[in-house]
Amino acid sequence: MDQLAIYQAPETLYLSEQRVNDRHEVLNLLAITERGTGQILDISRKGLSFGCLYPHAFPQEFYLDILDAKGSHIKKLKVRKMWEINGDYQEGAAIYELVVGIEFPDLTSAQADELNYLVDNIELIDYPYPHLV
Repeated sequence: MDQLAIYQAPETLYLSEQRVNDRHEVLNLLAITERGTGQILDISRKGLSFGCLYPHAFPQEFYLDILDAKGSHIKKLKVRKMWEINGDYQEGAAIYELVVGIEFPDLTSAQADELNYLVDNIELIDYPYPHLV
């Protein structure tokens, strides 16, 4: 399977916040929702952000699958939307009409194990904007 690549990173509001769990920028993960598929931009054990090519209206809580280009598939994660940025407010990342940040409020033990394995074994990318990390 071909690997996906991120060529531009979104300018997000959370970058100035202190994080307890570091997010890892990735290149081969997809977020699959009932509204469509988005490119996962970064992920941690507590949440992730993903970009959509088309605008969507996501509810405060919804379900999401994580699909790894190498074959991993974590199904039906209950997620909570923490923030979103539409394309009008993004600088340098206009390829996405919407970027959404979510957290995982209620993982099952099996989902937590799958997520931990995925985060421990993901292929990281060199972040093109190290001054923003």
